[in-house]
Amino acid sequence: MKKLYNILLSALTASVLVTACNPADFGDINKDPNNPSTAFTNYLFTSACTYVPYFVLGSATNGYDPWQQEWPGYFSESKNNQYGPLATTSTYSGVSNIYLYALRNLNQIIEMNTDDEQKSGSNVLAFGSNNNQIAVAKTLSAYYYMSITDIVGPIVFTEAFQGKTEDNWTPKYDAQDKVYEGLDAMLKEAYAQFNAKEDLDGSADVLYHGDIAKWKKFNASLRMLLAIKMSDVDPTNGKARFAAAYADGGMTAKGDSFMYTYDDLTWNRLYYWVSPDYSGAGFNAVPNKFIVDQMKAFKDNRMFKYFDIEGYRGARPADKFPRDSYDSFYGVPFGLSTNEAVNAWVTVCCSINYDLIGMSATVPVIPTARILLTEAEAAYRGWIDADPKALYEAGIAASFEQWGAEGAEAYVASDLVAYKGGDAGLEQIALQRWIASYMSDGVEAWADWRRLDIPHLPVGPGAFDSGNKHYPYRLGFYADTDVKYNNANYLEAVKLLRGGEDNTSSRLWWDVADNWEGVLSDEECTPPTL
Repeated sequence: MKKLYNILLSALTASVLVTACNPADFGDINKDPNNPSTAFTNYLFTSACTYVPYFVLGSATNGYDPWQQEWPGYFSESKNNQYGPLATTSTYSGVSNIYLYALRNLNQIIEMNTDDEQKSGSNVLAFGSNNNQIAVAKTLSAYYYMSITDIVGPIVFTEAFQGKTEDNWTPKYDAQDKVYEGLDAMLKEAYAQFNAKEDLDGSADVLYHGDIAKWKKFNASLRMLLAIKMSDVDPTNGKARFAAAYADGGMTAKGDSFMYTYDDLTWNRLYYWVSPDYSGAGFNAVPNKFIVDQMKAFKDNRMFKYFDIEGYRGARPADKFPRDSYDSFYGVPFGLSTNEAVNAWVTVCCSINYDLIGMSATVPVIPTARILLTEAEAAYRGWIDADPKALYEAGIAASFEQWGAEGAEAYVASDLVAYKGGDAGLEQIALQRWIASYMSDGVEAWADWRRLDIPHLPVGPGAFDSGNKHYPYRLGFYADTDVKYNNANYLEAVKLLRGGEDNTSSRLWWDVADNWEGVLSDEECTPPTL
């Protein structure tokens, strides 16, 4: 992959900004002598894949800002009170890089495979059949579009990439319901176009390694993730779309999970943030007290795979704090007021499991457990003819299997976890999906919390510094380039938000929950004496 990626980096340059000024205005300065005239679709696809982990951690523009794991209630800080005030250095500009590189590459793959003069070229067919290339490019594009619209709300969708073809350098932003409608249609087209009898280069496809059957399951799973979020705003269409995707078949087995494995070229940000093997690590990201306490209460064996006792935080003797004891683990409250308040937890808190912070760690971006538990919610709502209890237990079992944890059968039979049905059933499903989504796509987990208000996530008193008494409802703000160069369309986009302001308290189309707000007490912000 290193050779492939090096060729790729020399071949690709920044080109078409979806909301920027017309590059034609710069004349010959746009001609890059290092940019070859022939593009290779396999290299384009490999590059597009490398942006997948940005929805798990970090961003395309900011190295250290773990909001994707902080805002769903998974991470806190134990050194610097940098993000406790619920401020973030990430903006829509980070999302813009998804357009500039990942989505642009995928759009180019589709264009090259549909153009009569290009689709038979060796630079195209080396990646596989035209049908499979178009289908996989549309499917991965839909994942990116779904993620970014669930981050900010209205986005450029129907008019994306029209600068070159239609001289449209000020595209409109589509309302989120229209984006969802378009994505469902795009994914259905892609699903029908996949052909398992034709090939796809597994070396260029670093996600599913050319396995068309798994791409089809991922495709159907994405459609379910889109549809379930419509439950409170458009349940009729949500139900129909979900049922169609469910009939096509989503993820069911461990090997179906949408995973990403880091290497020395697509580096794991946690390695540089917290690994003791890296001398410059800041050691600031640690487990949130809320998820640690929740798993302790449930006696959840996955916590031994999620967290570590003797990692890069704390120096506690093993005889006093045994590795296999739930009571040995302590998380840090999120949103503390000062560096001193944060630092008070340093010798108490546990760490992120060391296996997750290695240079070549694998992260479960969209795990099978999330899809099974999403199907459980659909069954609870009567959207599909299935048993919510069976899917609930299957989702938990899949999560235990994924993490290599023991005791799934006893866990689902325990009094606190056993499925109760009724209104309590939905809360159980959502809570288990939240637990199972640790260190996966944080945007999806954050969407669950915004939509269902499950679990109730308290914040520390430091959150008041930004005027919030709750985790953000969206990522604010749109990029300065959007405001400056596409102002009329930007202003119309903001009007489409629930709240009508470009900030973190406005809500998205599907977010109509009356979210619980809670601030941690002084006692809860004080570390225990060990």
